[in-house]
Amino acid sequence: MRRRDDHDHEQAAWLTWLQGLLVDRGYDVASPRSGGKTRLAEDAGIAPATVTRILSGRVPDLDIQVALSRFLEVPLDEFLVRTGKATESDFQQSRRESGHGAVLSENSLTPEELAVAAGVPRDDRDWFVTMVRRLRKQGDAQSSAAGGAAAEG
Repeated sequence: MRRRDDHDHEQAAWLTWLQGLLVDRGYDVASPRSGGKTRLAEDAGIAPATVTRILSGRVPDLDIQVALSRFLEVPLDEFLVRTGKATESDFQQSRRESGHGAVLSENSLTPEELAVAAGVPRDDRDWFVTMVRRLRKQGDAQSSAAGGAAAEG
């Protein structure tokens, strides 16, 4: 049986993860007057009241999770697992049965997709995603600095 404090911890982890994604994408959802929540609602195509409920701790319905998953470019299975609506084994079984274990895409993978595709253990994924984002930012900063130096030289 699940203990209440386990659920509270999972809920806090879900919110921390979601808020991290939003901040990475430029949405200031922590400040009440920043306009980040309103802009998120408009950009994601969901109601502002729904955004408020989600950020106050309520796990969204499936249709909202699908919309957020698409908008934030995070695999739906990752969303469902993070919110406690499914387990990883729910998806691993269907992948084994279909023979598809990896994401096939012409687009670059999100850090979350990369973690799943690389088989990073669930307990290490937050760390892995954070490190990938930092490395990408450092790479972008170095590329723009090198480009500026080449233009000057």
